[in-house]
Amino acid sequence: MVSGRYTKVEVFAVIPGDDCHSLKEVQESPDWPEWEHAIHTELKQLQCIGTWKLVNKPPGAVPINNKWVFVKKRNKEGVLTKYKARLVAKGCAQRPGHYYIETHSPIVCLETIRAILVIAPMQKLHIQQMDIKGAYLNGTLKKRVYMHQPKGFVDGTGQICLLIKTLYGLKQARHKWNIELDTKLRKRGYAHL
Repeated sequence: MVSGRYTKVEVFAVIPGDDCHSLKEVQESPDWPEWEHAIHTELKQLQCIGTWKLVNKPPGAVPINNKWVFVKKRNKEGVLTKYKARLVAKGCAQRPGHYYIETHSPIVCLETIRAILVIAPMQKLHIQQMDIKGAYLNGTLKKRVYMHQPKGFVDGTGQICLLIKTLYGLKQARHKWNIELDTKLRKRGYAHL
């Protein structure tokens, strides 16, 4: 209950065929052209922001694996609006102290958001929200993290990816994103209270 009113919650059923668990599965699906477009869109975004550069494997380097995650996005009526493919690093293979040191990132409690939403109209404040596309892809890595080339899109050179930016799935991705966001907000004059 928020401000004496009930919040409307919409629930959608899982639609059979919406979940694809591997690149092979989507390649064999009748929706392959849409999935292929989604994959190329993701790879283009990763290339545009300079997520990695291909390098020869240094001696002793242990590249982590990656996987594709596939989701069919639907609007509130349940109508299919988008095929989404995301390349995710398998961060479970990362070793603390070797690949990363810090993973902490502050989060906001839902109760705090509710309190702000109650206070804002009483104080005649305006509320705005934003969504940052590919937020975790904006963090910059300091430690060297190597990854195999994206599954299904290996160029045959034998090179591996030296990650420059964070990817979803890396243990330190949220921490690096928080540093990036905090830096940008402070440059615009925002400060912690």
